[in-house]
Amino acid sequence: MPHPTTLPFDRKRLREWRERRGYHQSDLAQRCTDQGTPVSVFQVSRAEVGKSKPQAHVVVAMARALQIELDELLSTPVDENQEQESP
Repeated sequence: MPHPTTLPFDRKRLREWRERRGYHQSDLAQRCTDQGTPVSVFQVSRAEVGKSKPQAHVVVAMARALQIELDELLSTPVDENQEQESP
């Protein structure tokens, strides 16, 4: 069975952005759910304290709900233009 996809998620950035937006954890969870990705307050809380690493689709939903670019929630920026060099 394949493992769910994860991203280099930064829990501190999630909390910073949530607080910048003036959202409670329940607000963020509800916004994600309203946009089509069910997320619980428990998931948001565990992600923020580092007890779990959210799956990629949840991180994407959180970024959308916070109205920020996905990179803002990652510990390592994703460079879409980066190409792998061939030997």
